Amino acid sequence: MAKRKKNPERSMEVGLDHEDKRALWRTVMVSSIVLGVILTVIYILIGKLFPNNANWLNATRTGVSLLAFWLVITSTIRTFDKVREGVAFFWHLIIGVASAAIGILLFLLALRVWNELGHHGATLPGYNIIGFYAAGGLVASSISMIHLRVEGENNGNLLELLVIAIAVAIFFWVT
Repeated sequence: MAKRKKNPERSMEVGLDHEDKRALWRTVMVSSIVLGVILTVIYILIGKLFPNNANWLNATRTGVSLLAFWLVITSTIRTFDKVREGVAFFWHLIIGVASAAIGILLFLLALRVWNELGHHGATLPGYNIIGFYAAGGLVASSISMIHLRVEGENNGNLLELLVIAIAVAIFFWVT
């Protein structure tokens, strides 16, 4: 894949050329598979660490899974930005949401297959969790884009704080 030089005129284009589309879908598919595999491994390994302590088990799974989720989504956004410079920020947000949603779907499918193959009794979260993680993908990719595109530390910090405050407010409003 040829790397394109930054073009200030292109930075505001919304459309994608053929190479941008190929890079977008490859990025989404690879990051979704990586996210699904990592979350499945975390689920299984932490289940082995705390088999008799449900409180520690759930808290540890949630914390480590969210950390892995954050790292995968922000890495995905940064990677796509380096590979395809000059693509509009809107597409980065789509990549974050799509990677999160597809990755969680793959995680849920992997747990279902794991249960079916070995009767392990893994607790399957509802499929509504896909929406939660898609929203998390939007927040993670927004913050990642702020770090990549906003010049000036004070402006970036203010925007980052605003995104987090809006996400927290919406989360508490919905729940």
